Amino acid sequence: MLWCEDYCFVHYPKTAGKSLTRFFVKAWERPIGGFISKGQVRELADCDLESTDIEVGRGHENLLESRRIIAEAGLDISAMKAIFVCIRNPYDLMVSNYHFMRETYKNNKDKENFICAHNNDFDTFCEQVGMSSPKNWMELDGQQPENLEVIRFETLNDDLIATAKKYGYAAPQIDHLNSSKRGHYSEYMTARSEQAVFDKFEYFFEQGYYQRESFPAEARKKVANG
Repeated sequence: MLWCEDYCFVHYPKTAGKSLTRFFVKAWERPIGGFISKGQVRELADCDLESTDIEVGRGHENLLESRRIIAEAGLDISAMKAIFVCIRNPYDLMVSNYHFMRETYKNNKDKENFICAHNNDFDTFCEQVGMSSPKNWMELDGQQPENLEVIRFETLNDDLIATAKKYGYAAPQIDHLNSSKRGHYSEYMTARSEQAVFDKFEYFFEQGYYQRESFPAEARKKVANG
């Protein structure tokens, strides 16, 4: 998460968080506070981190946690001009999660979700992996804050430029980090994995952000276990 006097960014996992962090750190006026992962320190080396109060921490704080942290800093999240959150097609997000966890398993052998990805096919992974509902990053006290500004992963560039114009800050170059070269999500999805993804990301569907899709019984692309 990041915050300054006027804005807050909450990072739901696998939604271009590193690219968005770079963008907002460059765009917002100081002081800026927040938490980033160890891996992001190197990626933000050219962002003048010394002039911020950003610390190395968890980095995926949800809205409730962010409200508390921001209150401890003497600010009110509900009084800010905007709370930014990025959302992503849940089918694409789940395929991305699966490949990422398998590719980085060697450095995360003690983490349950990475073990699940390494040991299982995609369908089983979708059913068994633990996922936090995006609702926790988009609602406070049972409803979306009036100042919530939703950015879509699928239209990231256009949305960031539009919000910069809307709120009057400069839009720096948008850097796309950790972009994937895997196939389209539809090549990995099946009817079985679709049901599991729907169950985990029902909030996206019930709120109308994404529509359910139909997939075949067998995937067009399969990834070998282990």
